[in-house]
Amino acid sequence: MSAPTPDPDRETTANALRHLGVVALTLAFLVVLTYIVPPFHRFRPWTPGDAWPLSSLFRPAEELYAFAGVGSSDGEEVTEADREAVAEELGAAVAASLSPEEESAPREDDEALRVDPREYADLEVSIEDPTGRGMAPFYAQLARTARGQEGAITRVGHWGDSSIATDLITHTVRRRLQRRFGDAGHGWLLVARGYLSYRHRDVEHRASDAWTLREITRNHLVSSGLYGYGGIQYRGRPGAWARFGTAEEGPVGTQVSRFRVFYQRHRRGGHLHLKVDGGERRVVETRQEETEDAVETIEVPDGAHTLELRFGGHGQPRVYGVVLEREGPGVVYDSLGLVGARAARLLNYDAEHIAGQIRMRGTHLVVLGFGGNEADDNISTERYLPAYREVIRRMRAGREDLGCLVFSPLDQGTRERGRVVTMDTIPTIVEAQREAAFAEGCAFYDTFQAMGGEGAVRRWLRSRPRLASGDLRHMTPAGYEVVGNLFYKAILEGFAGYLEEEGASPASSASAPSSSSPASLAEDEGASDPGP
Repeated sequence: MSAPTPDPDRETTANALRHLGVVALTLAFLVVLTYIVPPFHRFRPWTPGDAWPLSSLFRPAEELYAFAGVGSSDGEEVTEADREAVAEELGAAVAASLSPEEESAPREDDEALRVDPREYADLEVSIEDPTGRGMAPFYAQLARTARGQEGAITRVGHWGDSSIATDLITHTVRRRLQRRFGDAGHGWLLVARGYLSYRHRDVEHRASDAWTLREITRNHLVSSGLYGYGGIQYRGRPGAWARFGTAEEGPVGTQVSRFRVFYQRHRRGGHLHLKVDGGERRVVETRQEETEDAVETIEVPDGAHTLELRFGGHGQPRVYGVVLEREGPGVVYDSLGLVGARAARLLNYDAEHIAGQIRMRGTHLVVLGFGGNEADDNISTERYLPAYREVIRRMRAGREDLGCLVFSPLDQGTRERGRVVTMDTIPTIVEAQREAAFAEGCAFYDTFQAMGGEGAVRRWLRSRPRLASGDLRHMTPAGYEVVGNLFYKAILEGFAGYLEEEGASPASSASAPSSSSPASLAEDEGASDPGP
């Protein structure tokens, strides 16, 4: 019997498979080395805080990085060795803001007006406010809150892009302000997530997918510019519902005494059905000939509650958002971020409409936190500066009793010949925003320098715990927490300076009006609030 004739094709295939196996084993060995050899750690293909490999095939990358996890280092305890390493690599200010101890309880009235310099001892970047006009209205109201004046709520509205939409920076600042000055409620919530990346902490929020969204970021079929305080108008359809409730546990967010539904009355309006804790249904009629913004307020005993909002038929109700508040005194920090937003999109607001929304909301400080998405644009100071000044004017509307602060973009990186460097446009945007803020009488916080300035994202990427995500555009949850803590300390430092200049004491100006009641503010503007 003759030997079988070798099959050339089969032999070629076998050789190719063997070669592929050797390559795969070599790559696997190299990947393992990045996890066990410290000098190679920077080359790890995945670390906690990053999106899972190949997950971008199923979800937008910006959503994965921005919403990867929650909390300090994704639950890992930060050790003293970690702090020492971070201090050496990133500086004492960043290390001191890495999961610091929060206030155990709100201060007593006299204590809240005494800011110990040790509370911001390691701070390196302060809030810049050369005219004093940017922060004074906010600090004045915060002083009333600190004195414990009845109903004195201090409200902040922080607009921004995905770094704000995660509610990680704002969540950190909210918690710390509320633990120190009092929890006056979670504040503003959009009606539904829809297809957006949107998630808030210390609150319960669920909604159906039946709502139709009209976004300010796209100037989406709302030529009137009526997008509401949060930048999105929601239109009810059959099956549309949303629930808003207090958190089950936590240092803040577990109690509410007032729900406020911001909506629009118009000639094609319909019914909204509201229920608190599954109780009696309240019907809100949103149809009238003239278009008008309105607020429905529901008072409840201070405690744990849930509000259910449903489409009630008979037309098309249009809703902007829902607010959870308490009687105060205390602080409310509204997180108003939208993924993909640029500052110029705020010019899609009708000027009178957004001015009215801010008054109805009773906001004391407007914070503008944009620039991350503009980093991809062909930015020049000559074009960007006047455009940003116009945005500030649109949001502040000439009000000297409304505080204003520009919150610069975080550092963002790109890879050049294998090395991570700061994007060229970031310093240009930061300086243009600083100039625009000062020209319009606003304060400025240089988040870029607070992180460490040029090349910060590279250092944050290599730190342990890791503070920057692998996309070089977003931070990890631990990184966002650091940014929030740095900003909180800068607020405290500025407040201490304000108190010193004003000669404030627990007894001074005790009879000053709080000017914080949402109902009274709405009445001043002629807004409709049918009440309970």
